[in-house]
Amino acid sequence: MTSSSLSVPARRRTYVRMLGEIRHALLTALAEEAAGRGLTKAGMARELGCDKSFVTRKLEGTSNMTLETLADLAFALNRPVKVSLPARTGSLGSNSTAVPAADVPLDKAAWIGATGISLTSVAT
Repeated sequence: MTSSSLSVPARRRTYVRMLGEIRHALLTALAEEAAGRGLTKAGMARELGCDKSFVTRKLEGTSNMTLETLADLAFALNRPVKVSLPARTGSLGSNSTAVPAADVPLDKAAWIGATGISLTSVAT
């Protein structure tokens, strides 16, 4: 039986991880705004003056997202974007990030905050 291994360069892993964190933050914010004020993808599109399909493609990760697009989506969500670059606890290119050890319990908010990307509620 032949086995194969997929080798993903550390630089690419960092990029993919960051995109996942951004997508997670956007989808979490949208869920919160949907529950709080009834915001939908269509509502975000109206706010931005674009098609709903544009918003859907960005949130699903099926098209590239620029920093300007991230800012636009955050604007439609009425959320500021906060980015941090925490020091790694592992070696360069490892999957380790600056999060507590696995034996330390984390609540959802602590975990999201530890990833480095967040969209926080704006007080009204």
